[in-house]
Amino acid sequence: MLKTILPPPTYYFLSEMRIKQWTKNLFVYAAILFHGNLFNVEALAVTTLAFFSFSFTASGIYFFNDIIDIERDRLNPKKCTRPIAAGRISKSSGYFCAALLMIAGLAIAYGINFSCFMIVLSYVILNLLYSIRLKHVIIIDVLIISYGFVSRTVIGALVTQIHMTIWFILCVMFLSLLLALGKRRYDNSMSTNPQKVLHVEFFDQLITIVAAGVVMCYSLFTLDTDTTEMIFTLPLVLYGTFYYLYIVRVKQNSGAPDEVLYKETPILITVILYVACVILIRNV
Repeated sequence: MLKTILPPPTYYFLSEMRIKQWTKNLFVYAAILFHGNLFNVEALAVTTLAFFSFSFTASGIYFFNDIIDIERDRLNPKKCTRPIAAGRISKSSGYFCAALLMIAGLAIAYGINFSCFMIVLSYVILNLLYSIRLKHVIIIDVLIISYGFVSRTVIGALVTQIHMTIWFILCVMFLSLLLALGKRRYDNSMSTNPQKVLHVEFFDQLITIVAAGVVMCYSLFTLDTDTTEMIFTLPLVLYGTFYYLYIVRVKQNSGAPDEVLYKETPILITVILYVACVILIRNV
């Protein structure tokens, strides 16, 4: 629909920004959500600035990554429609947009405080290295993805000066590893390279370990909070984790995490119910 409303250059720019994937940056709101500050206007405002800081820098990295992968993406039936791969945005324009978005995100972070700027800067540097080389290094690639989610959570606590329990940070780390490994398993299972297909069993073992980490750390997190009612959210976390394993192992459809959220109704309903429960328990 947007394609018919917006001028082509604007539509292609917004499409390349992958705004749908900004859902990953909602992790910056975790601190105020779990601390009971979700309706604190000041805390919400500064957290929203952090959200846009990560969103702009992430979109800039998407531009950069698609330029690096342009030849590979043109051979992919799904990725070949991306504006850069399809030739709708030139390489020079792509580099300019990437720089502009990353500078905008870093400027917002610097405007919040220097510590915030350093975290976002480390995220940018790591992801540029990831785009250039590290995404092809097994295990290191998923660890970098996990760092991105953890840094979002930490920055949300940092800008609001909220202490986040170590159990929650570990839970975020394991959850992000679970999503990243699920996507890597899916990519390898769809590959025509026999060597990559052999990696599927290895990823299955890692996914089992990481899923156990999610459940264990979240259970300890609920017991470590000052609100005993948080334990009642555990069944939702168990269901969400188990259903994601069902998607990965049975349905064989664990693509991009944002696509899983949109396309898998049980997961979407579970996330909505979980957030609603936390709001009722911690913020009302």
